Amino acid sequence: MIRRLQAYEHGEPADVLAVAELPDDPPPGPGQVTLAVRAVGLNFLDVMLCRGTYPVRPEPPMTPGVEVAGRVVAAGPGAERLSDVEVLACPALPHGALGDTVTLDATLATPLPAGFDPVVAAALPVTYQTAWWALERAGVGAGQTVLVHAGAGGVGIAATQLAVARGARVICTAGGPEKLAVCRDNGAFLAVDYRAEDFVAAVRDTTGTVDVVLDPVGGDVFTRSLSCLDFEGRIVAIGAAGGPPPPVDPMALTAANVTLVGLSWGSAYPWRRAERVREVYAELFALCAAGAVRPPVGRTPTLDEAPAALADLAARRTTGKIVVRLGRETP
Repeated sequence: MIRRLQAYEHGEPADVLAVAELPDDPPPGPGQVTLAVRAVGLNFLDVMLCRGTYPVRPEPPMTPGVEVAGRVVAAGPGAERLSDVEVLACPALPHGALGDTVTLDATLATPLPAGFDPVVAAALPVTYQTAWWALERAGVGAGQTVLVHAGAGGVGIAATQLAVARGARVICTAGGPEKLAVCRDNGAFLAVDYRAEDFVAAVRDTTGTVDVVLDPVGGDVFTRSLSCLDFEGRIVAIGAAGGPPPPVDPMALTAANVTLVGLSWGSAYPWRRAERVREVYAELFALCAAGAVRPPVGRTPTLDEAPAALADLAARRTTGKIVVRLGRETP
């Protein structure tokens, strides 16, 4: 028997998720591998999956968890090269990783460098790949200024670290002194408390405008951010943790000479840009080794504690990354 977290209906994570005892997985099929799960990163998209509001909407029963580090304990035909290898992967929904084992397509698995901490590895895929691609698609380079919303969250911290590594200056927004300190500790030269002051006014007083905005919040934050952009500025819509943004008039973007970029990394890039994703992982592993990337794992709950951890994530009571630690001994 194996233990696996499952949602049997849509709703808030603490209400709909429970650990189930299930039969062992069948052997992996051709081109598949089964992992003994060591660590699973949590994301706001897991909350959206539980609520049924994520763009990819698997029907219950569903297991969340789209970032996994683990050891390959079974390999199907064509995937034998990964036998007994420690890997990092993003499994395909609805078969998420929050359980003792997970089976996935071998093309989604990236071998880890020897001795790489699985908890650190599980903090990389969604947040750091999302941040990397957001910066890449926005053309962020040395000397530019980037406004990062939710700067003390997982994507926000990743974006700040990676933007600084590219030679950019970063302004972050966050709520409260503790989260502002996190933003500054990760490289932001200015951290704005959105609860106490207007971030638009703070940007205008400090730099006048910014070249790029990275927005995982949505709502009116997205609309207000448009007024922060410089000529030929770019805004990357990453998510809507604060609610869907109001409709945008394309002619308003035209008049302002600004670019809107939509980015949903996990729903497309691992499949449509698989080789490039592996190259980005190699870059992230190297940045970790150099100390430029420092995944801020704040909590490592158990599988049984994961629903409460996701509830805290939904309520914005978290700082940095939550990684569920598992460790069932599997032969």
